[in-house]
Amino acid sequence: MILFTSLILIHELGHYVTAYLLKWKVKEIRLYPYGGCSHFEVDLNKSTLEEFIVLIMGPIVQIIFTYLCTFCLREQDTLFLINSSKILLIFNLLPIYPLDGGKLLFIFLSLLFPYYCTLKYTYYISLFFYLNIFFSIILIHKSWFWVFLFFSLFFRLWEEQKKGNYLYEKFLLERYLNIYSFKRKKIIKSPLEMKKGYKHLFFYQKNLLEERKFLDIYFKNIEKYRI
Repeated sequence: MILFTSLILIHELGHYVTAYLLKWKVKEIRLYPYGGCSHFEVDLNKSTLEEFIVLIMGPIVQIIFTYLCTFCLREQDTLFLINSSKILLIFNLLPIYPLDGGKLLFIFLSLLFPYYCTLKYTYYISLFFYLNIFFSIILIHKSWFWVFLFFSLFFRLWEEQKKGNYLYEKFLLERYLNIYSFKRKKIIKSPLEMKKGYKHLFFYQKNLLEERKFLDIYFKNIEKYRI
């Protein structure tokens, strides 16, 4: 239990310390039946590269920790730690949000699609993989441990899905209240088409409006645009 818990904590500390070094506002680390989860108070419009670095440092630090432990543990403990680390890495990199694999999926989709679509696609793809893996466990492995684990994961996935519209509104509000220096530009017709890392021009009533001017109209008439 000490070795397995250490793996989870070291993994989360990889996220935590990296975020701290990048001057993110680190909130807390929570432990769930399926592992840990680091929480940050950070803009949704944060650099995608920074998000990727914070995300990938969890698995990297876990691998380094496992390797270093092989020099100071007994043979049977070393074998247990290596196997546990492999299982934890494979499980955590499944494309199911909010696992690291699901967050990597979100980052990848955000490079291709608008933010709102990214939220929806991440949820649907996560649900697809979740259901396939869950029913495979029931039909093939019949392990109550994994059934319980995936039940716990489902509730976290469901919670994240319910926050979708809130995150979308927060994304827009950040763009309205803050000034971001994005180099890439794109002409769009609706806030639903807004992408991370882009500065937008809105085609509105036969005119081109700057992003903040359009968002000013949006928030003054939010009931008209609300999803």
